[in-house]
Amino acid sequence: MQKIIKKLSTFFSGFADRLISILGAVVMAQFPQFFSQYLQRLGGHLQEIRRTINKYEQAAESLGISFEEFLSQHLTAEERVFQTSGEVIVGLINRFENLQNSFSQLQQAGPFTRWIIFFQEVEWEIAKQTLNFYTPGIPTNIEGIIYAFTGLLLGWGLFSLLKTAFYSLDNKLRK
Repeated sequence: MQKIIKKLSTFFSGFADRLISILGAVVMAQFPQFFSQYLQRLGGHLQEIRRTINKYEQAAESLGISFEEFLSQHLTAEERVFQTSGEVIVGLINRFENLQNSFSQLQQAGPFTRWIIFFQEVEWEIAKQTLNFYTPGIPTNIEGIIYAFTGLLLGWGLFSLLKTAFYSLDNKLRK
C-alpha cells in the first residue's frame, strides 16, 4: 500500500510541478499582451484630450485671439463660471502633458525594462479600464517568449520551494 501511495505521490508531484510551471509561463506571457492593450488605451486618451484642446484652440482662433489669451481671459474673468472653465482647460493641458510623457517613455522602453517603467508611469484608472476589457493572448514575439520562460522558471521555483517546505514540515511532524 505504501508503495502505491509513493508512486501516486511521485506522479501527482510531477504533474503539479509541470502544471504550475506552465501556469507561470502563461501568466507571465500576459504582461506584453496587457502592456500592448494598455498602450493602445493610453494613446486613445491622449488623442481625445488633444481633440478637446484643439476645439478650445479653434474657439480662440474664431475669436481672433491666441489660445494663451483665450485661456488667460477665462482664468481672470470676474465670473466664476469662466474661471472654472479656464481651470478645466489648464487641467486638460496638464493631463495631456503627463500622459504624453508617460506614453513616450513607455514606447521607448526596451523589453527588459518595460515592466519597470510601466509601474513607474502607470495611470491606474487607465490600467483598470484596460483590465476590464483585457483579452488574454500569448504573444509569439521574442519578448513574449522571454516573459513566458521567466514565468516557467518562477512557477517551477515556487513549486519547488513549496514542495521543500511541505516535506520539511512533514519530516518534522513525523519525528
